[in-house]
Amino acid sequence: MPQNLIVATCLPLIFVCSTLIADDVDKPLISASAAAQRIGEHIKYLASDELKGRQPGTPEMKLAEDYIVQAFKEAGLKPGGSENSYLQTFDVVNRRTAQTIDPKTTHLQLTTPRGAQSSLICEQQFVPMVYQENYALEDLPVAFVGYGINASGEHNYNEYRDINVEGKVVILIRGEPQQTDVNSVFDGEHTSRYSYLQTKVDAAVAAKAAAIIMVNDAGRASENDGGDELATASQFGRVTKEIPFVHLKRSAFEQMLGQSPIFTAVGEPLETLAEIEAEIDATLEPLSQTLPDWRIKMAAEFIEVKTTTSNIVGVVPGQGALAEQTIVIGAHYDHLGMGDYGSRSRDAGKAIHNGADDNATGTAAVMELARRFAKGTDSPARRIVFVCFSAEELGLLGAKHYVENPVVPINQTVAMVNFDMIGYLREDSLMTFGWDTSSAFEQMLTNANEAVKLTLVKPPGGFGGSDHLAFNALKIPNVFFNTGLTGVYHTPDDDFEAINVPGAARVIDFSEAFVKQLITLEQRPKYSLARKYEKRIKVGIAISIDEKSGRLRIERVLDDSIAEKAGLKVGDQIMAFNGKTKVDSHRRLSREIKRGTGKVVQVILDRDGGAVVLDLELKSP
Repeated sequence: MPQNLIVATCLPLIFVCSTLIADDVDKPLISASAAAQRIGEHIKYLASDELKGRQPGTPEMKLAEDYIVQAFKEAGLKPGGSENSYLQTFDVVNRRTAQTIDPKTTHLQLTTPRGAQSSLICEQQFVPMVYQENYALEDLPVAFVGYGINASGEHNYNEYRDINVEGKVVILIRGEPQQTDVNSVFDGEHTSRYSYLQTKVDAAVAAKAAAIIMVNDAGRASENDGGDELATASQFGRVTKEIPFVHLKRSAFEQMLGQSPIFTAVGEPLETLAEIEAEIDATLEPLSQTLPDWRIKMAAEFIEVKTTTSNIVGVVPGQGALAEQTIVIGAHYDHLGMGDYGSRSRDAGKAIHNGADDNATGTAAVMELARRFAKGTDSPARRIVFVCFSAEELGLLGAKHYVENPVVPINQTVAMVNFDMIGYLREDSLMTFGWDTSSAFEQMLTNANEAVKLTLVKPPGGFGGSDHLAFNALKIPNVFFNTGLTGVYHTPDDDFEAINVPGAARVIDFSEAFVKQLITLEQRPKYSLARKYEKRIKVGIAISIDEKSGRLRIERVLDDSIAEKAGLKVGDQIMAFNGKTKVDSHRRLSREIKRGTGKVVQVILDRDGGAVVLDLELKSP
């Protein structure tokens, strides 16, 4: 499932147990403990190191595919794929590996101040990042911009302030200054947003740079060059602004520094990156300057490498007057492999990203529900199509392929139920995205919850970044169940051991009760996304949870937003909101925003150790 929880904050945030499992409430089929054990076994296997993160196109993804197919067979589902199989096979473009670079046409050539030319070796001394289409840049001037940070508004630190980089290649250091200093203004030893690649790209683009060359910081590189590892071509994912981008070895840049050192404010030459980093750490003053008479010629050409992968599709036929109407129950079973694309970890590309919560838990839900409905004593009134989607992490590609190539005509699909990350049930709280995509759903969800007694959180708008969006785009009523983001999301720490298996079983029990109502609903549910949310309040902040204080910390304030007009600033921590001191989660903040809609509410902030009290007017502009 996609990364980062940014709230251009709406109402509420968009990200973000029954004791018996029965055909009928009074007719238990199996004990909850047996179901939980089976669910746990599914999650444990799919998230095992043996499957190496379930990256599409790998032998390990095929193991996951075989496992799910066998479960569908044992449950008694009819094949819904091609040629009487369970597989709906399709090709996706693989942008995760360095093999997407064409080494014959990709080059980086340096011209020294003395006119000598040096051609660097692709994938040994540099690697281009796959952010845009092919490019070729000729004879560009060069500038060094430190860490490439513009934090003028927050820290009065801007490495672009006194230098014109328009049309130049900017060379910058990964990370941020004072990364090991607990007293650093850049959030101490924690990584601040100024270390994010997107933030660096934004700053370079705003300064009209022609291209970016990045070198590892000292924390990511050992003293010898053998520890200075290059990224893979797509390790950093995609950014929202396209600009030619190259990852360069520190040693290659230091050869440039040997001929053109960086000078301190008092004229002292710095000929190594270690000296430059130490100087910036000590003074917290930019060292940005042009590298006189250096020129760079760079080009990259990328080859689209296609990978074959499969959705897994099984069908439980309907019976009776509604039999031709279809309900799709789905979840994606792919993940990040070694994390060379989409990882939030500094170990990206080095460690298995097992994806226990994302999304072995959702896959287990589909497998368990398939078993329950296929083994029921009566055929359902409506057809149920169970789909485990592939390539969700590459952009919902499996779900998009399915809606374009459905098992039954897509106009016969009356609803879709999606599971993604249901393994961290906390405070009995379950996100029920899409509850308002049909007027019938809200009461059905309430009915389903009578026995399970979860706390249903209802974000408006039918969103949440997962496979249901492909159905939502076609105005098919849909719900998406999710237990919220965690700190292990898209990291190697998303392992089975931390999963709340009984909690996942409760979510599945709740979902079963909801689906039972769907298959017997007298009238086909109509898509009717609630219009009242089109003018929902947008406070205009992005927030994170501060690890030290446990408070919500403001990471971004949108221009001309309610938050900006009220005086909220980046770095503020929320101590109290609307009279409540316990607003330490995205969900609680959303609740208080909703309660205060149309009013002026008081916000108490911790700003640089002092309390600031502001009034926030929660009404549409």
